Amino acid sequence: MSVKRFVGINSREAMRQVRAALGDDALILSNRQVPEGVEILALADDEHGRMTAPTGVASPAVRPPSPLAGSWAGTQSSSEPGPPRVSDNVSVSQPGGQLPGDFAAFSERVLEEMQDLRALLASQMHTSSTPAGESLVDRLRQRLYAAGFGVRLAQELLETPPTELLTADESQAQAWLGRQLASRLSVLDDEDGLLDAGGVFALVGPTGIGKTTTTAKLAARYVMRHGARGVALVTTDSYRIGAHEQLRIYARLLGVEVHALEADAPLGNLLTRLTDKRLVIIDTVGMSQRDQRLAGQIAMLGDSQSGTECRPIRRLLLLNAASHGDTLEEVVETYQRASLAAGAPLYGAILTKVDEAPRLGAVLDIAIRHGLCLHYLSHGQQVPEDLSLAERDTLVQQALSVAGQSSFAIDMPVAPSPGQRIQALSRGLLGQGRTLAASLSVLRRQVSGFALLEEAWPMLGYPLEQQRARIPALLDIDRRVRHGQQEAMHHLLWGRTRPVNGTDWAMPALSLNAAGHAQAMPWLAHLQPAGEAERLMWAEAELGPAWHLLPSCPGGLARDTLANLGMAWLAMAQANSRVMVASERHALADLCRDAEARTQLACRYRGRDARLALSRRAVALGDGERLHAWFGTLVESETGRPLGQRYWLAPQDETHEQCAIEAMVAQLIHDDLPLLTRRAWRLIGEASRTPLDTELQLLVASGLAAVASRLDQERIDWAMDARTQVMAALGGRRTRSSTALLEGLMHMLTARDAFRLAGAQ
Repeated sequence: MSVKRFVGINSREAMRQVRAALGDDALILSNRQVPEGVEILALADDEHGRMTAPTGVASPAVRPPSPLAGSWAGTQSSSEPGPPRVSDNVSVSQPGGQLPGDFAAFSERVLEEMQDLRALLASQMHTSSTPAGESLVDRLRQRLYAAGFGVRLAQELLETPPTELLTADESQAQAWLGRQLASRLSVLDDEDGLLDAGGVFALVGPTGIGKTTTTAKLAARYVMRHGARGVALVTTDSYRIGAHEQLRIYARLLGVEVHALEADAPLGNLLTRLTDKRLVIIDTVGMSQRDQRLAGQIAMLGDSQSGTECRPIRRLLLLNAASHGDTLEEVVETYQRASLAAGAPLYGAILTKVDEAPRLGAVLDIAIRHGLCLHYLSHGQQVPEDLSLAERDTLVQQALSVAGQSSFAIDMPVAPSPGQRIQALSRGLLGQGRTLAASLSVLRRQVSGFALLEEAWPMLGYPLEQQRARIPALLDIDRRVRHGQQEAMHHLLWGRTRPVNGTDWAMPALSLNAAGHAQAMPWLAHLQPAGEAERLMWAEAELGPAWHLLPSCPGGLARDTLANLGMAWLAMAQANSRVMVASERHALADLCRDAEARTQLACRYRGRDARLALSRRAVALGDGERLHAWFGTLVESETGRPLGQRYWLAPQDETHEQCAIEAMVAQLIHDDLPLLTRRAWRLIGEASRTPLDTELQLLVASGLAAVASRLDQERIDWAMDARTQVMAALGGRRTRSSTALLEGLMHMLTARDAFRLAGAQ
C-alpha cells in the first residue's frame, strides 16, 4: 500500500504537500496533531482504485461502500460514498473560501465526526494495538504487575485513562501512572505535629515483624527532639523469651522509663500513672492473624483501657513489606476488624523489612485499597538510623522502578464464582470511592475556594430556612480570602451589571490566579457597592487584585479611581465602540487594519485549541485620555477557521504590555462563563426537590462553572488527571468540553454525598 506521510507546521501546509505529491484526488486517511505540527496520511486515488477493484477489473466504476457510508451518503456530488479527497477539503482549509450551502453543512459535519472519532479512539486506547502488538495501557498494566500491584488496583487505575495518553510517550505515561498511585497513597505529612502532640501508641502486628525494634526507633526519634523525660515504654510481650529484657536494654540506652505487663493485664492503672508522659509507646505481643486470641488482645488496647478519655490508644499496624500480597491482605483485614471492634479503626501503619522486599507493589497496593496511612519505613536493625518517614513520591517511584518481571505476576484473572463476584462488586465500589476521594482531594488542594464549594453543595438539599441560616458563613469575606491563600488572586474578572440573558441575576465577579485560570471564588454582584468607582474601591480594600478585567470601558470617575489607587485595568470593547484618532471619531472595527502587530499566542477557546493574533493602536477617548486599543483575531489552530474578532481598551503603559496581553487571554478564555453559570443554575434547579435560596444557588452555580472552565483550560499534570476522573464520572463517552466537565463535577459531588450517607447508615 502506497500510503504517504506528510507533516506541516499547520493543516494548510500539510495539505499543500499532499496536493503537490498526490494531486487533488488524493484520499485522506487520517490527520492528527504531532509535535512538529500536523501529520496527514494520504493515498493516491489510482492506488485506492487498484486496492478496491474486483479481480480482473482495472478501473472500477463504483467503489465499494465505506464503513462511514451512512455518514457520507447524500453529501457528495455522486451517489457513491467514499473517503474524503484533497479537493473536498480545499475550501475547508481556506478560511476565506465560499462553500455551497449543502457542502458547507457537510464539511462541518465531517469535522465534527473527525473530532468524535478522535475522542472514540482515545477512549478505546486499551483495545487499540501498537506496532509492537500491545497498547500503552497494556504496558502500564504489565508495569504494575511486575512491581507487585494486584489486578483490582490495576483495573481501577487504568479503567479510564486520559485522552492525552493517546499521544503521550512512555515517560509521560509512566509519570501519569506514578501520579495516580501517589494521589491514592496516604502518608504522614507532619511528623513534628505527631511527636509534639504525643499520645499513647500501641504497635500491633504478627510475630517477628519487628515491633520491639520499631518501638525503640520511635522513642529515639522523640528523644532526639524533646529529650527522654517525656517518654515511657510499655511491653506486654510475656510470651517471647527475653522480650522484656530487650526493651529494657533499649530503654536504658535512651534514658527512658520502661514498664512490663502481662499480655492479658489491664492497661488502665498503668496509663493513669503515666499521664505526665507526653509519649507512651506500647510494644504488644505478636500474634498471627489466624490466632483466635487476636480479637481479645486488641480489645485490651481499646479506648476503655486507656485510663482516661482524653488519651485514646492509637493502634499502629506493622506490615512486613516482604510478605506476599494475600498474606498482607489477610493481616490488614483481621487487625482492622479487631480494631474496629475495640472502638476505633487502625490509626496507621509502619512498613518493616523494607530492605528485604524485592518489590513494594503489594504492600502499597494493600495500603491504598484499605486506606491505611503510612507513617514510617523500617529498613534495618540500627536504632534510630534505620527508620525513616514514609514519603509518597519516593515510595511510588521505588515500587515502579523495579527491574524485570515477577514470576508470580498474573495477567489473566480466573473467572470468579458468584460469591467472589459479590465481593468484587463491593471492592469495586470501594475503588470508586477511593478514586472519588483522590480526585476531590486534588481539586481541594489545587483550586482556591473548592473546599467552600464542597461545603455549599450539600446545603442545596437543606430546608430553605437552614440554607439561609448558613449562607452568611459562606459569604464571609475574611473566611473566603483565607481559603484563597493557597494560590493568590491575581485578576478580578468583573461581570456585567445587567442580568445574564434568560435570568434575573448578574454574573458574579470571579477571582483568577496568576496564570489567568479561574478559582472557585465568585463574588456576588448584588452584595457589592452600587457605584462603579465604589465597587473598585471595595475590591481594592477587601481583595487587592493586581488586575481588574472589566466588561466595558470604565467611566471618567472610575478611571480616576483606578489611576489614583494605582490599579492596573483592561476593558472589553465592542466593534462599534467610538474612539478618537487624529481628532476624528472612529469605530474600533475600522481601525483594526492599520494596527501594529504585536504577538501571536495559543489558547483554548470554548473547547477548541486556538491561536490569538494581537495588534494595537494608540487612541483617545472623548475627554482626551490616551489609551491603547487592542485588536485580537482568533482562529482555530487545526483548521485556521476564524472564531471571532475581539477588542480591548487599556492605559498606555509600555512596562506592563506583557501583563496586559496575559490579561487579555485570561478575559477571552472565560467569556463563556455566564452561559456556563446559567446552565449550572438550571441543572441545580431542575435537580432540587426543595426551594432554593437564590444566593446559595448562584454561589454554587458560578463556583461549578469556574472549576469546569479551569479544568478545560489547564494543561498541567494535575488538571489532566482530575479532568479524566471528572469525565469518567459521566459514565459514557463524551467529548471534552466545559459543559461536560460541569456535569461531571455535579455527578462527583452527588456521588460523594451518597458515599457519605451510606457510611453514616
